[in-house]
Amino acid sequence: MSEIDQGSVDASEVHKLSRALGLKTSQGKKALVHAMKCVQLLDRKQQDYGPNNIAYSGELGIAVRMQDKVCRLRHILESKGNVQFEAKTDTYMDMTNYGIIGIMLENGEWQEK
Repeated sequence: MSEIDQGSVDASEVHKLSRALGLKTSQGKKALVHAMKCVQLLDRKQQDYGPNNIAYSGELGIAVRMQDKVCRLRHILESKGNVQFEAKTDTYMDMTNYGIIGIMLENGEWQEK
């Protein structure tokens, strides 16, 4: 487990949701579990940060944050995972969530307080 609590996802809820979404493959169902954990993480972080940290800098801010994560991931990979403060999974989850936030910004769905 990484340093960020990745949340928990109820298996019965995953099964219901995967059926409702028409997911057919095991990869699609596994991806759903990870997506749900990412959304839980996004929600927890928004409870701490609020929406304005994103709203102030918009999509350009997302690009900068994602570039920081790409550099972090590269460092983790080049050091063969020998890092102390952020697991590779944490970096992937943050990148996923920045992508979701970017889509929300693009669609005008990101609300300030």
